[in-house]
Amino acid sequence: MRNLFIAEKPSVAQALAEHLGVTQRAQGYYLCGNDVVTNCVGHLFEMAMPEDYDERFATWNFEDLPIAPTHWPWLPKKQHIARIRQIGELLRHAECVVHVGDPDNEGQLLVDNVILENRYRGPVMRLWAQACDPVTLSNALANLTPNDRFRGMRDSALARGRGDWRIGFNGTRAFTALSRALGRGAVVHVGRVSTPTLALVAERDRQFANFKPIPYFVIAIDVAHPVSGTVRLKWQPRDDQAGLDEKGRLTSSSVADELLGRLRGRVATVSAFETETKFEGPPRAFSLATIGLAASHKFGMTAADTLKICQSLYETHKLTTYPRTDCDYLPEAQHASAPEILAALRANLPDIASFIDAADPSLKSKTWDDTKVTAHYGIIPTAMRADLRALSPAELAVYQLVVQAYLAQFYPPHRFDAITVRVSAVDEAFAAKGKHVLEAGWRQLYGAGEGEEAPDLPTFAVGEQFQIQDAHRLEKRTTPPERFTEGTLPVAMENIYRYMEDDADRASLKDGDGIGTPATRGPIIEELKRRGYLVSSGKFLVSTPAAQTMLELLPPVVKSASLTAAFSRVLRGIEQGVNTIEDFQRTTDNVVDELMAFARAAMPELTRHLCPACDGGQLQRHARRDGTGHFWGCNRYKLGCSYSTNDVNGAPAAPATEQASEPGPAIPCPTCGRGLQRKQRRTDGHYFWGCTGYRDGCRFTADDRDGAPAFESARA
Repeated sequence: MRNLFIAEKPSVAQALAEHLGVTQRAQGYYLCGNDVVTNCVGHLFEMAMPEDYDERFATWNFEDLPIAPTHWPWLPKKQHIARIRQIGELLRHAECVVHVGDPDNEGQLLVDNVILENRYRGPVMRLWAQACDPVTLSNALANLTPNDRFRGMRDSALARGRGDWRIGFNGTRAFTALSRALGRGAVVHVGRVSTPTLALVAERDRQFANFKPIPYFVIAIDVAHPVSGTVRLKWQPRDDQAGLDEKGRLTSSSVADELLGRLRGRVATVSAFETETKFEGPPRAFSLATIGLAASHKFGMTAADTLKICQSLYETHKLTTYPRTDCDYLPEAQHASAPEILAALRANLPDIASFIDAADPSLKSKTWDDTKVTAHYGIIPTAMRADLRALSPAELAVYQLVVQAYLAQFYPPHRFDAITVRVSAVDEAFAAKGKHVLEAGWRQLYGAGEGEEAPDLPTFAVGEQFQIQDAHRLEKRTTPPERFTEGTLPVAMENIYRYMEDDADRASLKDGDGIGTPATRGPIIEELKRRGYLVSSGKFLVSTPAAQTMLELLPPVVKSASLTAAFSRVLRGIEQGVNTIEDFQRTTDNVVDELMAFARAAMPELTRHLCPACDGGQLQRHARRDGTGHFWGCNRYKLGCSYSTNDVNGAPAAPATEQASEPGPAIPCPTCGRGLQRKQRRTDGHYFWGCTGYRDGCRFTADDRDGAPAFESARA
């Protein structure tokens, strides 16, 4: 075997193999002459869980925190062991490996893990492709790069994962313990990205709930133009005008009435008439956040829906470029592909052939800018020709959005005259703004008049006088800040710097990716909804009482995006080779120490309640799921002790009234030494005993006999 190409996903492997030329298909890989193309199925390995380091961590005890691994093993995912073995066998026969992970930090780590865990020592090259169409793959194959050059990206992803592991597990366990100690009982999920996201929504909800509308007045006059009829002009108050609030709004009714009385029947004199020709360029290419916003606004799609559709257009249909991008610029070299892409679009979308034919591929908008392109570029169509009947209606709708934005880059700017007329009357200033379209340009792709914010104004001459036909006092009320939607929340996560007060944090987050990544923001929102922290209220996302109660427990360090700002500074240094993983470890240690200190200081003094049914367990207070109160259960339930008892005034019931469903000491598993747990079969309702280590591969089970395992019936 000459080259072994390892792709991150099956669809990418298939596209690459077909491009290379498949000579034989096998189970799990393709033969392409002397080359082999295989693939992962997402992450084949996962970080070890706390209980993998020490069995005692299977139980959540505040006294065991913080959990601080000194080594970080990767464990094979059980469902992927066969695939890992197959790739390992292929690696043993490879002369050279070509890394075909997704073009981002996580994709770099994913395939590197497979190579490193199999201890491959041969040469490794990197194929960096932003799309799966033939043109992009040809260019990528012609520009293979030594994989070592991407070590910083891998180490950055590695460090980020370790930091999130430590903050997530330690923070969640510590503040869940605090919540239970305070009698609340709920699990408190702590995450570096999810918690600030939730806090952002909760703060906006608080502002909305506490908002008190302020009435104010807009004064306007109508004058009669001899050609265009009535023209309305708005009052422009002086800075020292009485009756204005701090934002320059007129809130005094008496001042408004006095002004109206002076204006009616008077003459207005034109003091200035200005016309300025302006050019408005097309909107930039889509990032995942901005296409999510457009899809939410136009079609009501969630962020997770949009990501899934964009991923399908990229992987399955090969019609668009890599979607998990926070960049809306394009590399200048990509501009040369415009004629080929436009030809493909004409074949794919004959109904809009006239618009495609009108596009001028010699035009280059400001979207093409090498200095603004990050690891990825904006989402655009590929040169792939396809029968669009294979697309779902949602996929077609999103594809058309991408096409529309791309075509706009090859249309001239929207050209118009910005018109301003200013008049004076009774020593007060009034003005009106207008717009006269000279050339629709790219705006014709978005519908006639869409986005027009001002009417056309007639011509006025300086010194010209007009009788004031009428004067108006328009009553307005301030509006509350708008709640977040499925479209605006990912954009806010990406631009979280706008919500920060610290200048250094603002700079770090503006230069970085915000909180989360383009790939994770949608799933994070979905997870917050699944946990009952966010709910949909019409088109808006709002925080629940459970979320607000949880946030009250947490310190500012995990509720603010400043933590991500601190992370970003070090992680960016790791990518650039300036910082090390150990530098990041120290940053994480400081955060975890702060979390532990905060939780410890808030923890009330509690009486320990030893479990009377097993050796060493402690009773913990839990809220009943049906909301009828609390109960106490042994914290060694994962090791087999299912003792529980009622709650009496915040303490476990006395032993005489205790209800132990399975009293007695925890029973060790004869296969692996972990605990056995009594369970009820869903099929027939009968009880059996199973090992608590089943997730790690132990399959020991035994029938139940009088509340104890019948070992003679054991099955491993």
